[in-house]
Amino acid sequence: MLKTIRLLLCLALSSSALHVHAQLSDKVIAVVDNDVILQSEFSERLLNITQNAQGRNLPPRAELEELVLDQLILESIQLQLAVNNGIRVNDNQLNQALTAIAEQNNMTFDQFRNILNSEGGYQDFREQIRRDIMINNLQSNAINARISITRQEVENYLRSEAAQIDIAPEYRVNHILIPFDALGQNQRVEELADLLYQQIQEGEDILQLASSGQILGMPVSGGDLSGWRKLENLPTMFRPVVPDLAVGEVSEPFRSDSGFHIVKIVDKRGGSDLQVNQTHLRHIQIRPNEIRTPQQAESLINELHERIENGEDFGDLARVYTDDPGTMVSGGDLDWMTEGQLPPDYQQVINTLEIDEISDPFQVEGIWHIAQVLDRRVEDVTDENRRFQAEQIIRDRKYDTELENWLSEIRDTAYINIKLGDGD
Repeated sequence: MLKTIRLLLCLALSSSALHVHAQLSDKVIAVVDNDVILQSEFSERLLNITQNAQGRNLPPRAELEELVLDQLILESIQLQLAVNNGIRVNDNQLNQALTAIAEQNNMTFDQFRNILNSEGGYQDFREQIRRDIMINNLQSNAINARISITRQEVENYLRSEAAQIDIAPEYRVNHILIPFDALGQNQRVEELADLLYQQIQEGEDILQLASSGQILGMPVSGGDLSGWRKLENLPTMFRPVVPDLAVGEVSEPFRSDSGFHIVKIVDKRGGSDLQVNQTHLRHIQIRPNEIRTPQQAESLINELHERIENGEDFGDLARVYTDDPGTMVSGGDLDWMTEGQLPPDYQQVINTLEIDEISDPFQVEGIWHIAQVLDRRVEDVTDENRRFQAEQIIRDRKYDTELENWLSEIRDTAYINIKLGDGD
């Protein structure tokens, strides 16, 4: 059973090996800066790779051993760098990662843990995941700091044909086709298409209708266009229709050489078009501190709320009392805030307010607030979103090269003494 779990998880992890505690008889096969690599670790890694090969051709044994040892050396160097840079993974972060791995394998966290525990491998596996996360975080910090992306690079990419493909949205589409009658009774075909459109609008399942094979004595076909598809990968007759439909929306029947079609957009992802909800806010923030107890903070926020209710100016009170230095001069003005920028509990309060309405005092993470909604708008941030996506794509393309260069550099600067093959 453990072998099966290892095989499944090998696909999800950055490292395929499970940590093995050193035995008293272990031999040191390499010294890497302030760490050592043991024969047991090396043997276990080799064993896991050969067991999980799944029919793939492996290099000759001597070459494989060299590659495995080099992998262990690089991991050791990176773990030491992670520790030296203060990178830690607490138990909560680790549990979240393990839960995600369990879900990838269609298990709950408890089921996953119980299977590993039954084979005595849970703690070793848990610590290996901790090390993997530390290495991934180290790499992400180091490599992203090395990558620079110029404005000109972004502009050049956005003008390229590749950008039109990469940034284009993808769709999940259901459809139904009512083919033309072999006897030329196409008026009946159009009438049936109109009828099915009305039924779908009223809640009928388009997939069930498409799979029925025949309706009112006339053939129908269609179903789910499997997988996510960019516009250029959709059937030609669908391309003028799909971009204008919202998720969940059904097209009116449209004609092709084959008959009448109806399509439904099941889902959509990607694309650069983006409108976001924004709220213009101002607030007063009161927090406990060395000279103000939590009870005094609560008393002060209630007093300020009462003074505002009695007609005193919100901005004037914010300039005097707020503990938010970034908005003190502006009278508590937070400017336009995009939905999602605020903490969830804060956003929940804001969502309940009308324009010009002032909230009751509320507490978020121990800090008291009074907030006022000054205005709301829907902002088109398509241009910013296109540039953001372009930067991410360019960064991803540079990442692997920079990672390879960085790994080579840290290996070259580390103290490495390989003892594998020594006669002692």
